Amino acid sequence: MKATKKPLVENDENAKDIRPFRTASIMINRVCNLKCRHCDIPEQYKARGRMLSADQWIEVIHKLDEMLDLELIAVSAREPLMPGATRKKTLKMIQASKELKKIAGIVTNGTYLKNALAEFTSSGIMLDYLDVSLEGPKEIDEKIRGDGHFDKVMAAISDDRLWEVTGKFFISLTLNAWNCSVDVMHRFIDWMLGTFDEPRLAVLVLYPNVNVPADLWLTDEQFLRSLEILMAVSEQFCDIFIDAFPGSIPGLYDIIEKGYLPGRDELLRDKTGMLWGLVGENLYVRYENIRDLMRYQVRVTPEGRLIMPRDLEEVDYGRYTRSLVLSERFETTLNQVLQEVDAFDRQIDPRCLGQRCLPACMGDNFRCSLLRREQ
Repeated sequence: MKATKKPLVENDENAKDIRPFRTASIMINRVCNLKCRHCDIPEQYKARGRMLSADQWIEVIHKLDEMLDLELIAVSAREPLMPGATRKKTLKMIQASKELKKIAGIVTNGTYLKNALAEFTSSGIMLDYLDVSLEGPKEIDEKIRGDGHFDKVMAAISDDRLWEVTGKFFISLTLNAWNCSVDVMHRFIDWMLGTFDEPRLAVLVLYPNVNVPADLWLTDEQFLRSLEILMAVSEQFCDIFIDAFPGSIPGLYDIIEKGYLPGRDELLRDKTGMLWGLVGENLYVRYENIRDLMRYQVRVTPEGRLIMPRDLEEVDYGRYTRSLVLSERFETTLNQVLQEVDAFDRQIDPRCLGQRCLPACMGDNFRCSLLRREQ
């Protein structure tokens, strides 16, 4: 079953016209209440400085928007709905984002979502999207995310107030070797179709960095089997998004060459800088390589500092932050980031040039089947 060649009519932007730093990705706090097996961000966080207050976060958002005219503000990484100060900061962040008329959403593991609904509804906040994590049927989800996680997410999903606080609700599944079997995928999809009137699924293809156990890494065969299942049911979903990082799929080169996933001339960027391709009816792939993340995304730590995507993989990644957003050096730092991206582009392996997978990967796939085969 091959990818459709139907054009992406809603993505009418030209890649050359997209300004840098379209998205602000906000890390509200330093901790998470779960220790998920598949998490690609290390547990240890050695930070510099105090975490920002809610009012300081509003200053950060206003400065970023004044400088960059943001398209999207995403509160993600760690757990943004933990009770107390963290949740108050998240709510203020979303309120400020909506007042600036930005696309705004939250990615959460869902354990505190039900308890947070009262605060969301009383504030009158309407999220543009809400992603809640589930890794499959209960026995698989709890194997990956821990005992009790599945039931807490179910409690939130069953609460009618959930549908009053978000325009789009996604179940977010991290596809890995533990949940990609035909039986597990079919049971999970059948559950979604039977539970939601407007089912939306975000499939995050596991990013297998040094922080992720090797027994969770996907093979090409496992990915293709899952892709075939998703294509077969995509017409029954409102949306299915596949998020793929270079390295997530060893044979990305072959898979794109054979037409299972779109490449080069079939890809377009949206206004946030994200690179998309259409796979099937209501089924899209979103490629996220390091260069694109550096060029189009500003990720801010709990202390209000810029951090690069690759530095997030370091064991003590809190030490690798750059200048404060609320500092005079910040604009200079952003210019330095763009210079780094240009330098990376000049270092791409010559064997990658001209390949249909190049825009998706930009030479970042450390498991690349093409480069291994030609070595």
